[in-house]
Amino acid sequence: MVSEYSKSGVDLNKVKEVHSDIASLISSTYRRTVLGAGHYSGVIDVLGKKIALHVDGVGTKTLLARKARKYRGIGKDCVAMNVNDLLCVGARPLAILDYIAMDSPDEQLVREILEGIVEGAKESDSEVIGGETAIMKDVVNGFDVACTAMGIVEELKVGNDISGGDVIIGLGSSGVHSNGYSLVRRLIDQGKLSFEEWQDQLLTPTKIYVRPVLSVMDKIKGAGHITGGSFSKLRRLTNLSMEMTLPDPPEIFKVIESAGVTHEEMHQVFNMGVGMVLFTRDSNVDEVMNVLKPFGPSWILGKVGEKPGPIKITTYKSRVLYI
Repeated sequence: MVSEYSKSGVDLNKVKEVHSDIASLISSTYRRTVLGAGHYSGVIDVLGKKIALHVDGVGTKTLLARKARKYRGIGKDCVAMNVNDLLCVGARPLAILDYIAMDSPDEQLVREILEGIVEGAKESDSEVIGGETAIMKDVVNGFDVACTAMGIVEELKVGNDISGGDVIIGLGSSGVHSNGYSLVRRLIDQGKLSFEEWQDQLLTPTKIYVRPVLSVMDKIKGAGHITGGSFSKLRRLTNLSMEMTLPDPPEIFKVIESAGVTHEEMHQVFNMGVGMVLFTRDSNVDEVMNVLKPFGPSWILGKVGEKPGPIKITTYKSRVLYI
């Protein structure tokens, strides 16, 4: 069955094939690499220190920002998409570099994006140490932004010790974050979703999880940033079965679904209100939940099974889905 996401130009299966080819090609360069392609961030050993690196952009959400002429949130999005992934290997974010490409000089656009990047850097306790602004008429139509983030790993946490009975905790998202926007824009272009009515919710910046996750890092076995591909990303941490019951999501997800996306596909593309997932021992749950309280909504979603198997999700509609 052809999904709405593939109709909008994004075939997740083909993306996975491309990622596999890339991983195979670049692995021939590894000499000091501790953790290569295929996880949330790469990790390299530099004079006995484990340094984590990640690079990412904001995707086609930039087109909606351009439509609304609101760019500050996009800068914060770019930081979030990088530092949140650093957390998923146990890294503490330290530094950020930005890259902004435009079809023509636009001082106001650059300033607003950088204001958002600075805001995100401060929230993630990181420093913006430089960047690049490129004018590339005929290559870029409008603008694009990307960031590279660097962090230091004291203890590598990639889910290797996740085991049966471990508890799965979800941290609330601020909304759609920065994935699935090709599908969102298709619904807008078709007149099924009103951008004017839902503009604020669609442009809400991606939540930065640095402070809450670092506050419990010593109590967790792994963390999964829920981005493109939704909860399938948890397979980067373990192949054990999982059972999760999701909370009622923010209204914007229900609006997108009612605009013409199946319930199943919503849970294959979007974070559905859960932007970060943590794994911890049952004995640590109460302490972890207490520490997380000041940082916004969090929930005990379920548990990890004893054997390899699917991810079983009970949705807000009490529907059971398998990933």
